[in-house]
Amino acid sequence: MSTNKSQNLANPPPTSARDKRDALLRAARQGWTPPPRISVPDWADRFRKLAKEAGSTSGNWSTSTVEVARGPMLAPTEPGVHVITAMVSTQMLKTALLENIFGYFAHLDPCPMLLLQPKEDAAEQFSKERINPMVRVTPVLRELVGSSKTRTADETLLFKSFPGGFLALAGAGSPDNLARRPVRVILADEVDKYPVTREGDPISLAEERTASFGANWLSVRACSPTVQDESRIEKSYLSSDQRRASVCCPGCGHRQFLDFFRHVDWKKRKDDKGVVQEHFPKTARIFCEACGLGWSEGDRLRALQTVRWHQTRPFSCCGHRHVPLEMYDRAWRDAEAADPGSGGIAAVDAVWDWWASDRHAVYRAKCPECGSWGVDNQHAGFQASKLYSPWTKDKPADIAAKWLAAKDDEDLKQAWWNTQMGLPYRAHSGKDLDLETLAARGELWAAQVPFGVGIVTAGLDVQPDRVECETVGWGRDEESWSIDYQIFEGDPETPELWARVDAYLLKTWYRHDGRPYNVSAACIDSGGHNTQRVYEFAKARLGRRIYAIKGESARNGQRSPVWPTKVPSRRNKATYRPTIIGVNTAKDTIRNRLNKDAPGPGFMHFPADRDLNYYAQLTSERIVVKEASGHKFRVWELPSGRANEALDCRVYAYAALCALIHFGLKLNRTVEELAEVLHGAPPLPEGEVSVAPTPSAGVVQGGPTVRVKAAVPARSRVSKLA
Repeated sequence: MSTNKSQNLANPPPTSARDKRDALLRAARQGWTPPPRISVPDWADRFRKLAKEAGSTSGNWSTSTVEVARGPMLAPTEPGVHVITAMVSTQMLKTALLENIFGYFAHLDPCPMLLLQPKEDAAEQFSKERINPMVRVTPVLRELVGSSKTRTADETLLFKSFPGGFLALAGAGSPDNLARRPVRVILADEVDKYPVTREGDPISLAEERTASFGANWLSVRACSPTVQDESRIEKSYLSSDQRRASVCCPGCGHRQFLDFFRHVDWKKRKDDKGVVQEHFPKTARIFCEACGLGWSEGDRLRALQTVRWHQTRPFSCCGHRHVPLEMYDRAWRDAEAADPGSGGIAAVDAVWDWWASDRHAVYRAKCPECGSWGVDNQHAGFQASKLYSPWTKDKPADIAAKWLAAKDDEDLKQAWWNTQMGLPYRAHSGKDLDLETLAARGELWAAQVPFGVGIVTAGLDVQPDRVECETVGWGRDEESWSIDYQIFEGDPETPELWARVDAYLLKTWYRHDGRPYNVSAACIDSGGHNTQRVYEFAKARLGRRIYAIKGESARNGQRSPVWPTKVPSRRNKATYRPTIIGVNTAKDTIRNRLNKDAPGPGFMHFPADRDLNYYAQLTSERIVVKEASGHKFRVWELPSGRANEALDCRVYAYAALCALIHFGLKLNRTVEELAEVLHGAPPLPEGEVSVAPTPSAGVVQGGPTVRVKAAVPARSRVSKLA
């Protein structure tokens, strides 16, 4: 590719014949001389200068100053890469990445380029404050693009021309800007702020302009994330190979992926009961997960010079699903147990292959069985927090202080997650709820009902073509076990479907010693399209504590009790009305309990056979902060295209427990009474419940009809236990 320099007033044309001959010879040599095969960071180290007004320093650029940026800057010259996503914290590497890619291609591989900002005025500001100073102080770019004194008609604020190509700057909100010209390189900055036009997503529209460039097009997306499930950069990163950075411990050489909640700790003052009374964030430091060494700030800065990037996206190969980070965690722990001090080095080689040259460097994830690379690199994604920042104001002590100031305020907490961790915000998450991590908590129990369960409830969600039901066992301090999850396919308007549901709710569950359990209470959602059928079903079974419920409207984000405390009036008793439950309160409770990672009060147990879709539904909703009449409030919302039936069922099962407690159940006492192990009590035979075709007393005419083996007593089993 030619690197000829454009003529300007500083380089007048030759006048003599000898000068003309020499100029022609130089042009010929330059025209046939290929550009140097160097990487973007090498180009920046060799050619780029820093303008004083564009940052805190000036002079020569040095990639080693922010070593974590080397990986993303190597990606444009990595074979096979077409899309680059940088989801990182603020003031890390995003702007420098875009600037250096522009300079590299303008100088060594000229082509049409498009740089997108959320709005046109932001594009103009970026041109004035970043591109123009960079061009002015970098000699190789100044000679190509020109200066303010030599600017031609082709050089404007939003259009920079150079031999062989141009850089167009545009706002993402104008479809005309995105479809006007073919481009080879797209540089998309602050993508979470892009509006969605009538023509579609701006990035997709822009990438359509690269069709004519075949195999050498490139799209770069950079931004700090915003809200989970709404963030455009998060979606882009999840579709990539999900690269994360590791650093070496200065003490033992173990490579670890820095995580604030896992590796950062500080001194705390606790009372006699172990409750933290005071925090000392200035003492915060990173601790090695292998040797336990607490890093000084000098140790941290030395560790940052050892940054390497790893593909961490889960993949399937040889009939199994592989999660690289989990594989690495198991590998180094096993290796450490066998040979202390060597686990980190051996474990890295067991999970990844180091693939490197002068123009690329990355750990490729490999299958542990066949050794093949399991993750494609066409879309290279990078994520990094401020724990990887070399700046003094981003040391762990400052990050910890910001966390302590933000953890009780939803607005501040979102800013902390976005700017400090480089991760999308998820409400009520001291830790991010990872689906793979939740699924890994699955347990195997000795029987249908684990030991420790005192009461069983059920929650049912009615859909137009099915009824979904979760059966939950509750133990001391509301520790819970998900006993079963069933989906009853069929039309909720037909008696046949409700007969199957009724038979299921009458089912007896057994503990390993033969102790029987029945559903003591159940809540059924009546807010859908089959309200009347749900009313009829529940009204006929009030003696079994089966309730038709509806979620509260929750105006202004109000938090009402999960089960209402208001005593029904005579007017309410005259006609059947559903119970209005506090769904926001219930969802707050469930989300907080999902964050618990050790058995105990409130901990949620799950069986090992649940798939990822169950956990995706359980964690599908997220908190949003809204404002009305100057009042800010939080409400749970379901992102478009997501399902939440598992969450609804768990909410209704929890509401059924709250109903029992409201009516007098002493849960802890019940658990203690049932703790005694039965001896010699065989399980009851299957089939103690049968569906009959004929109507019987207490059943709504035209609805499901059930014949029970033993008559239900007037006083429920739950009331006896309470």
